[in-house]
Amino acid sequence: MKTMVIAVATALALASAGLGASAQPVGAPSAADVLAKADLALIPRDASFRWELKVEREGEPLQDNRFLGFKKGDLKYLFYDYYPDSAYGQCHLRIDNAIWMYLPLADDTVKTSYKSAFLNSGLSYADVMYNELARYYEASIVKEETTATGLDGEKGCYELELKAKKGADGYARILCFIERGSYLTIRREYFTLSGQRLKEISYGSFEVGDKGMRAFRLEIANDLDPAQKTSARFWGFEIVDKLPEKYFSLNFIRTWQPKVEKDEP
Repeated sequence: MKTMVIAVATALALASAGLGASAQPVGAPSAADVLAKADLALIPRDASFRWELKVEREGEPLQDNRFLGFKKGDLKYLFYDYYPDSAYGQCHLRIDNAIWMYLPLADDTVKTSYKSAFLNSGLSYADVMYNELARYYEASIVKEETTATGLDGEKGCYELELKAKKGADGYARILCFIERGSYLTIRREYFTLSGQRLKEISYGSFEVGDKGMRAFRLEIANDLDPAQKTSARFWGFEIVDKLPEKYFSLNFIRTWQPKVEKDEP
């Protein structure tokens, strides 16, 4: 009898230990699932949209650029600059792992890096053309339930830690706060390999319709350049199932002259 009691007690202890050591409650989404859903919630896989970039620095003129945006799958992006007039027709094109900038006044293309600052802002090309984080990062859940403050105030979130996959383009480490239920990204913090924080991006002003995201804003706090204030707004998302392949060609953007209707973002 004594032996049986000891055996039962041992089994219960082992079961309790196993439950306590479990990294994830039964039925809870994995870190990879949370990240993939957050990617899809922010910018659709195949879409056209518009976006505006503002860069402010005390004592300097406001930098304000607006773009037609096109995204096809995970690896193709095109931004056509239609404002201001001095930048009209400039294009930023990503094809697979190559990123190009087209300068119409010089009729020349310049190859750039995902690490480069996008138009001297607090955003890099990686921030605006590498939006499928699940493709480039290994994710782990730091906290199943926490709070984070974005542009719309405090939200209940998952906290994920992202580390760049071997051989992938990206930051060494990102802390990503994703709202529970909606899977909307609330805040991201970016770090170097040594642990130095580079910047923080806060998200908000989300407008979500029946077909997904319609508009959102973001603001960047740049730890390496605190005097600079960068903000962006994305709007007018439309799902495009058959976006023409020709858009993602250097020859096409050299001659493309789209009709751009006036907007009030």
